[in-house]
Amino acid sequence: MRIYKQSIFILFFFCASAGHCFAGIRGDFRFQKVYENNYGTVTFNHEKHAVNAVKDCGYCHSALKIFGGKVNELFAHNVCKVCHESKNVPAECVSCHKKP
Repeated sequence: MRIYKQSIFILFFFCASAGHCFAGIRGDFRFQKVYENNYGTVTFNHEKHAVNAVKDCGYCHSALKIFGGKVNELFAHNVCKVCHESKNVPAECVSCHKKP
C-alpha cells in the first residue's frame, strides 16, 4: 500500500509540473548563468540543455522547486550530475568546475 501511495504522489507531481511546460516556452530561454565557487567557476548554458539535452522542462524546473528554488551545490550534485551520469556525458568535477 505504501508503494502505491508513493507512486501516485510521484505521478501526480510529474504530471502537474509537466503541464507548465506544455503551455509553451515563455520568455527568452537562451541564456547562460555563471556560478562562482571554491572548486572553479561553473557556466550553465540553458539553451544548450533546453534544446539539445532535456526535452522536458519539468525535469529540471520541478526539481529546482524541491531544492529551494535556487541552483546550489545540493541541486547540482543531485540533479545535474545524476542526469549527466544517466546520459553518459561527462560528470567528473572538472567537466563543470573550471579553474581560471
